[in-house]
Amino acid sequence: MKTFVTLIKREFWENRGGFLWAPFVVVGLFVVFTLMGILTGEAHVDGNDFRVMNVPLAQLVNGLKPEQLVQVAQGINMGLSMMALVVQVVLGIVLFFYLIAALYDDRRDRSILFWKSMPVSDIQTVGSKLFSAAFLAPMIAWVAGIVFHLIMLLMISGWLSFHGVNGFKLLWSPGISEHVHPLRMWICMLAAIPVNALWAVPTYGWLLLVSSWARSKPFIWAVSVPLVSGALLSWADMLTNLRIPESWMWFHVIPRVLGSVLPYSWDPGSNGIGYKFNSDHMPTELFTFSALGDALTSSNLWIGVAVGAAMIAGAVYLRRYREIAD
Repeated sequence: MKTFVTLIKREFWENRGGFLWAPFVVVGLFVVFTLMGILTGEAHVDGNDFRVMNVPLAQLVNGLKPEQLVQVAQGINMGLSMMALVVQVVLGIVLFFYLIAALYDDRRDRSILFWKSMPVSDIQTVGSKLFSAAFLAPMIAWVAGIVFHLIMLLMISGWLSFHGVNGFKLLWSPGISEHVHPLRMWICMLAAIPVNALWAVPTYGWLLLVSSWARSKPFIWAVSVPLVSGALLSWADMLTNLRIPESWMWFHVIPRVLGSVLPYSWDPGSNGIGYKFNSDHMPTELFTFSALGDALTSSNLWIGVAVGAAMIAGAVYLRRYREIAD
């Protein structure tokens, strides 16, 4: 157990730029840009008389009806959801490139020879990298998302208060707070980490397999093999007219192999990747326990887990016998 914990610490310290700094830098940039937007708006406001459609903001807010307060709450929930998704998109990009390099870099710089001289098994090594991608990095991104929410809510509250509106009362008044649930969203985001990890197993497995096998340019191999396979199937279908299900390859296999590392890319309402953002499926619905339950009961998720587990086993096997990269 101590060995595995040490391997996890190694992964963190070697990749803290992507795991730790990337999400917080993105949060910082959005906060700075938001603050710049507020200051730019204030530069065009005479005193604190901020108006919306020529109506003072304080008068407009204080005159909101209960049903309008519900709409405000829905807008706040939408904003919180989009902020969380920004951090999750960054996490997905970080994990994609981390997994591609996870086993390849050890072979390229020959550090694999050192680690093989230590009492560390290939299963432990691959497992530590898998755990880091599935749980360690998402936990850090979860914290970054909460920090993002808190900073933005405090900034909005302060700006409203500056213009004569009790920002804290607006955001947490009975008419709002019963519809705005940041704490419940944060708990749901935490519960979604293992669900996202299960959904992403095919991508984890494929990228680790390529990382353990490729002698050079693992990114090109990881991306080109699925895309070329899909193109060949489409070409064969056009030549033979045998109705080869190439669309199934493009809309189900390739997105699962390359794109399921993106958190919340599962769609409880369809057989493919990508949550449907329309009038029936809003971003706020991703952060609900019902959506998590739908994802867990999806056959696609568990089929992907089985296929991804086989590829992870292949990555362990290849790491055992393929030591040096070009």
